[in-house]
Amino acid sequence: MINPRELWTSGLEIARSRAVHIALVAIIPYACVLIGLDVAAHYGDATGDALPTQFFMSQDGSFAEYLEYSLTLAAAVLLFMVWLRNRTAVYLTSAILFVWLTLDNWGEVHEQLGMALSPDMPVPAWLPVQGNHLIETLVFGAVGAIWLVGMMLALWQADARAAAHGTLIALCIAGAAVFGVAVDMATSWGEHPPHMLNLLAFIEDEGEFAMIIAMFAVSLGIFDGERQRIAVGRAPDAGLRRAPA
Repeated sequence: MINPRELWTSGLEIARSRAVHIALVAIIPYACVLIGLDVAAHYGDATGDALPTQFFMSQDGSFAEYLEYSLTLAAAVLLFMVWLRNRTAVYLTSAILFVWLTLDNWGEVHEQLGMALSPDMPVPAWLPVQGNHLIETLVFGAVGAIWLVGMMLALWQADARAAAHGTLIALCIAGAAVFGVAVDMATSWGEHPPHMLNLLAFIEDEGEFAMIIAMFAVSLGIFDGERQRIAVGRAPDAGLRRAPA
């Protein structure tokens, strides 16, 4: 079960992790450069001065996309390694979701499903959305529901520390869903003038990007904390020399 005190303690432990500090020092400056490129690309798009598509954060094959692939895959590997050590389902459930996010981001799975199934998808006239965008939303909803059920079951069986870790991961995923699904729906559903479309796309891309970085940082902090606990547990009770009798 979730213990608020353990949640706070685990959050502080992750925030103080040296491994997280080192990783963020490397990632954040590059992320700021990518955000700057995205701002320039959106401004150019709004004013008619097109810039390379790789500058857009949401474009497949863009510089930002490759960083997102790396972060979600790394988070999956880190949490899977934690699961291998303690066999707590909270970590495996999230690792599987991060693998899905990586494959979906890289292979455009939900976009491909949307285009493939949209001809057979009846869209009510009162919904201001195209069939492919509706299917994409439904795919995300189905994946999210499956993960949520699995996470709830895992949290029910977890100890206080693992439950706190699972809650922190879930908060990051919920934040990513707000930008990646909810804001995406606001962007795709209905008609928008070019400046509003660029603003919504910017909010969606930057918000989702920030939450992916947060998910990676939390996963790394959890891995680092568990690694240190195991190292302390395996250390000799006192590597102290006994005094001769």
